Amino acid sequence: MEAEYKKIILLKGLEAIKDYHFDIIKSLLASDLKLTKKMQDEYDRIKIADLIEVKFPGPAGVNKLIELLKDIPSLKEIVEILRREKSKVAKKMKAKGTPLKKKKHEEVGPATPTPTTSKALESERAGETAVGQKRKSAKEEIGVKRNKVSQDPPSPSGASTAAVMGHPPPPQISSTPSSTPLTKNQELQARSQEADRRKVLHNSPMIMMVLKATELFEYESPGNEKNTMFHATVATETQFFQVKVFNTNLKEKFTPGKFITISNYLEYKGLLEVNQASSVSEAGPDQNIVVPKSIIKIANETPKICNLQKQASGTYVYGLFMLHKKTVNKKNTVYEIQDNTGKMDVVGNGKWHNIVCEEGDKLRLFCFQLRTIDRTLKMTCEIHSFIKVIKAKKNKKSDINNDFIKVETLI
Repeated sequence: MEAEYKKIILLKGLEAIKDYHFDIIKSLLASDLKLTKKMQDEYDRIKIADLIEVKFPGPAGVNKLIELLKDIPSLKEIVEILRREKSKVAKKMKAKGTPLKKKKHEEVGPATPTPTTSKALESERAGETAVGQKRKSAKEEIGVKRNKVSQDPPSPSGASTAAVMGHPPPPQISSTPSSTPLTKNQELQARSQEADRRKVLHNSPMIMMVLKATELFEYESPGNEKNTMFHATVATETQFFQVKVFNTNLKEKFTPGKFITISNYLEYKGLLEVNQASSVSEAGPDQNIVVPKSIIKIANETPKICNLQKQASGTYVYGLFMLHKKTVNKKNTVYEIQDNTGKMDVVGNGKWHNIVCEEGDKLRLFCFQLRTIDRTLKMTCEIHSFIKVIKAKKNKKSDINNDFIKVETLI
């Protein structure tokens, strides 16, 4: 059961928080886990989970993570999930601690019902002859149950390796094997449905400041339906968020510098989603908050490629990158980006296959995901991804600010 607690720490805790919060956790654990500054910069979620397991074995590790996360208001749902999962494991351990006397009943066969009360145990001891007479019919019943079990699909025994690396486990489309491979559209639909099940609904309103927003753009849902959305970045007094806005009527609300109140929104892997069921309104004069310039600075920063190469597969990436090389293939285009720390491939397909750009241009990427392809970590587009091309002829200042209003001038 020790492994169960580690799964909770990694999959339900560290994997569910955004990079900014993960950096906070590493800083707070530096003393307990003997982390040097270099280790804090280089260690990913898996390594930190390994260290927590050693330092705080069993439920103590989950308790430690809960203690660190409970003081961050936006992570209260994750704290509740950690508590529930810890309770489930504790109940499993308690159930496994049942008396060994039940072994006698289990030897009849794996499908034989096991009496759970002392009265049933006494009845069996007193009626051994009756049990012997019924043994034949019991064996027949066992055979029927075994056949039934063999026809049922196996239940999941825990998170897969894909889930550990950030991939949601593939949903079971059918219990009967099919020789027909899934189409790309079916794969996207299955992945989208799995993500929907893992989203957390936030009902309580939260006051935020709008930092920036993209133009409206069209995307294609798994059912080949055309829809329109836009991306935005917002911040509170303590952190910032990337937002997917599916209700285009709210475009005017997401004006840089405005203070808004959002409720009934979804959260998944640190990203917020605002849809038709969400409520967004302008905050009143007495509701304005003070967003520190340090938060705004972090929100506008582009992650270094050397740091991206240490992130878990499935991590979402936003940022402005220099295009070093463009390779157009039959089904996709590989945009090789670089900075002063390294290079990485961005794989674009569908709408982002062979977009108009040249070496030296800058690509502002929204909602791209890190995926391991051919043993190499690359950025891949998904249905909500967006690319803004900034031509090389523009100077550095206009490159960064052309598509966004600079927030620092508004506060």
